[in-house]
Amino acid sequence: MTDLEFVRRYYDRSPQHEWERADRHRTEFAITWKILEAYLPPPPARILDCGGGPGRYAIRLAQRGSGVTLFALSPENLAFARREAQAIGINLQAYDRGDASDLGRYAAGSFDALLLMGPLYHLLELEGRQRALREAWRVLRPGGVLLAAFINRYAGHLHAVCRDPLLPLREAQASESILRTGKLAPRDDQLEAFVAYMAHPSEVSPLLWSSGFECLETLNLEGLVGGYESEVNALQGEAWDTWLAINWQAAHDPSLFGASQHRLAVGRRPLWRSVLRKLAGELAQTGISYTLTGSANLALRGVPLLVNDVDLEMSAQDAGRFQECYAEFAKMPVALRQDEHYRSYFGRFELDGVMLEVMGDLQRWEAGDWKPTANTTRQQLDLDGVAVQAAWLEEEPLANLRRGRLARVALCLPYCSPERLSALLTRQVASDVI
Repeated sequence: MTDLEFVRRYYDRSPQHEWERADRHRTEFAITWKILEAYLPPPPARILDCGGGPGRYAIRLAQRGSGVTLFALSPENLAFARREAQAIGINLQAYDRGDASDLGRYAAGSFDALLLMGPLYHLLELEGRQRALREAWRVLRPGGVLLAAFINRYAGHLHAVCRDPLLPLREAQASESILRTGKLAPRDDQLEAFVAYMAHPSEVSPLLWSSGFECLETLNLEGLVGGYESEVNALQGEAWDTWLAINWQAAHDPSLFGASQHRLAVGRRPLWRSVLRKLAGELAQTGISYTLTGSANLALRGVPLLVNDVDLEMSAQDAGRFQECYAEFAKMPVALRQDEHYRSYFGRFELDGVMLEVMGDLQRWEAGDWKPTANTTRQQLDLDGVAVQAAWLEEEPLANLRRGRLARVALCLPYCSPERLSALLTRQVASDVI
């Protein structure tokens, strides 16, 4: 029997118990809902609740006007969700059965947001978790939001501390496996089992970044009360509100990430990638020469960095041509602009919700004169089948060093080629950035 068959049987046995989990763990449910309210797009957003079990979140999201598709492994949970929704006059878009590593029934870009609050911690192998995240990335539209839940590495032992301190002695093999590998695998003599991978806090954010998502935030879901929640969860009125505010603050505190039982990562499929891909194809046709620099250049090389805008360096002549081609998108038309440090033929544009800055003939003020300071190296990168002209990654830390951005330098360096960096520093390869 496969691991997922064990999982299916575990959840099939009592959908009601799973539905009531939100009542037993009231703080976790309240914090999760606050995160959903903060990050999910407004109704009528298209949401896939992937691994949503009996539909506790799916039905509530549908009540506020979103179009929700519930996708779960357990047929008993899906049937329970359908009954609960019908009982209050709510219609979900669909009740689909399957596992999160295969969302082939849904077309690319079908959803504005995707909840993955369960599947990742039931996939024991990294390859399975990566496959599930690739599928989530595919079915989300560019700019779409992902909320992915994880069980923390010590969650089982925290549970034992509070409720059954002798459990690690009785289940010594399972305890050791969790501590060593994070895996709670089923035994051969079990017909059903809680199969789980318990993630170390240090691996959550890198997993999202390596799967193509921008990781916007990670939060622990129990605040301060993991394992000690019964008295707080029984509070009402001002007392409950006070503790919810305290736990909401604690949910954001990195020092507590390993001490909670569950963690929620907020990711986003980058919108700027699709905009840059389209733009690069158009610029190739018009013959406008450019060099991608800045945060988008770093992010394309795998540097875990949020991209706020796309920076393109080019000649003054090409900046003028860009202005002619994209005049309707200009927020600040291309013109010669300067401050005390830099000048260029600068323009700012908004393409499909992404800000783009054009810098023609970029120069810096140094020793009483304006000197060229644009990136001079160039490398062709592949962006989903479209060629993008970008500066060498190794020029980026040098440009940031000159600007005094030491944190950005430190972020870049592990991804740099020592040979290329050395060639730039020793002037074997010419560069105007230093």
